[in-house]
Amino acid sequence: MTDDKASSLDFLFKPRTVAIYDARATARSFIEGFQAQGFDLENLYLVSSSEEEISGVKCYKSFAKIPIDTIDLLILAVRRELLIQALEKILGEKTVNFIHVFTAGTGESDEQGFEIEKGIKQIIRRKGINTRVIGPNCMGIYCPSGKIAYLRSFPLEQGNIALVFQSGDLTSKMIKFSSTRHGLRFAMAASIGNCVDLQISDLLQYYNESDEIELICVYFEGFSKLHDHEGLRLFNAMKRMRKPVLFINGGKTERGQTAVLTHTGSVGTSQKIWDAIFKQTPVIEVPNSLEDLIDRTYLFSKVINRYKRQNKEIQYPKGKNTLVFLWSGGFGITATNTLTELGLEMPYFTGEIIERLRKVYPLKIGSLNNPLDLPWISGSPQFLELSKAAISEDIDLVITESDAWNNMEGKGFQSYFNNLKQIKEHVEAMDKILIIILHQYPDSNRDMFYDLLVKEEFIVYPDLRRAGKSFLALYEYSKKMRNRKNRD
Repeated sequence: MTDDKASSLDFLFKPRTVAIYDARATARSFIEGFQAQGFDLENLYLVSSSEEEISGVKCYKSFAKIPIDTIDLLILAVRRELLIQALEKILGEKTVNFIHVFTAGTGESDEQGFEIEKGIKQIIRRKGINTRVIGPNCMGIYCPSGKIAYLRSFPLEQGNIALVFQSGDLTSKMIKFSSTRHGLRFAMAASIGNCVDLQISDLLQYYNESDEIELICVYFEGFSKLHDHEGLRLFNAMKRMRKPVLFINGGKTERGQTAVLTHTGSVGTSQKIWDAIFKQTPVIEVPNSLEDLIDRTYLFSKVINRYKRQNKEIQYPKGKNTLVFLWSGGFGITATNTLTELGLEMPYFTGEIIERLRKVYPLKIGSLNNPLDLPWISGSPQFLELSKAAISEDIDLVITESDAWNNMEGKGFQSYFNNLKQIKEHVEAMDKILIIILHQYPDSNRDMFYDLLVKEEFIVYPDLRRAGKSFLALYEYSKKMRNRKNRD
């Protein structure tokens, strides 16, 4: 397997022709996904031993009867005991560029399944000289610009985030949850399962060179037992990444590695080795939580897209200094404890800066020391002036807590919201980050306020801790890239 072959995956994500073999009821999900994305069904060929048509698409009785010589993407869905025989026959009849082996029950199940995987690899090497395989045991590909998806519920809009996951279910949940919660959109996603052929390193290399992709998420379980040197290839690919990569290592604990063996049949690696890998590469490790991955992806995406809209070079945070302004002194205390425990820094305002703030607003109640405790003035000009005066070049992150308003048509809310918008404009003009904490609870006014914040491109988190952890991932990436630049 050469790097040249790994770098050319265009027809995997943007196939001109697709075939499904052996098409049965399970094929409906793919057909409906392709239909929803707008794939030309004239270029979709179904091969079925039992059906005449599925979802309005004609079925051919054999692969040989398909009236074209080259298939870009074949989705292979046969029982595991028929896989080897089917591959032998298919590759003897047509040219196939990519095969998605949908079939499960192979290396993750038992020794017989692992022998089937070895057989797949041998056939590809012997007969399919230029054929590449994802899977087995995977959901496959999603690419809006290629007009393909394995679920019809996936967004139609093209984004700039790429996924490569060894779990089909987590791939689906990542796309659905993050798109519905935050409006995130994806360029490409690959659920690659047991990795009998194409590896995570191949996808990373391809994503790294793609002009469509700005941010990459990985869910890794382990290395296929069929690829002895994949650890080194993955390490080298991770070292070369020029884009942010958020990486979940699903096999990081001994117990987790046991679970991995029954999911994809992969072999995990010591966490000490992974600690060294993350230290030597710009890749950001994410805890084993889909929620944590979505949180971090959301913040990275918001920052990347902000600079993209402005046609400016992305400025990642150079420090961890945090300014908090809010209504409640009690929340300010808990916020200070939470953020400092996470590792963020909250400079305590004294001396010249305090005098400057007092000139803007001679405070009678509350505090100007950071957190800024500013009750009763959120809609006033002083609130805006104070906030701007406190946001110096030394501040990297600005956080404010907010809440729903009963009357969003009233002057009080309009004044407050205009202040927020001007603070956002000021923060972003200084290449800093503003995060709104809007707590999650069932309330129609809260939902209306959230929608308004999203419409105005605010970054909104329901929880201070989640916001802080996401910012620290952004800072960690910035620090890694600065260190690499200094070494180079």
